[in-house]
Amino acid sequence: MPFAPPLIFVADDDPATLELIQISLVQDGFAVRAFGSVELVLAALARETPVLVLLDVRMPGQSGLDGLKAIKDSPAGATLPVLMLTGDGRLDRIVQAMQLGAAGYVMKPFGPRQLAAKVREALAGI
Repeated sequence: MPFAPPLIFVADDDPATLELIQISLVQDGFAVRAFGSVELVLAALARETPVLVLLDVRMPGQSGLDGLKAIKDSPAGATLPVLMLTGDGRLDRIVQAMQLGAAGYVMKPFGPRQLAAKVREALAGI
């Protein structure tokens, strides 16, 4: 039976950021599904179960914080690690995300090693 790499869902409205994340995580041994909106991630969660979700905080439509709340309120998502991506670093948003159940934060800009370390740290916590 072939090895299936662990699946990660990523939502960001910036195609360049999505590409960077996808390349970085695939090189680190993960399979990645990239989405341009939180709504698309939530729909995909009905069909597949990733090991982790990365959500950009500021998104058109539903925000990453809205998505985090929706994931954590669902039976399947209650224990799913969710990392938040942000470029603004506002402490109130970080606190809100942690209160909603985020496994951590990745600050933009980030490097591939930093991203991989945050993902592995979040996965070690489950």
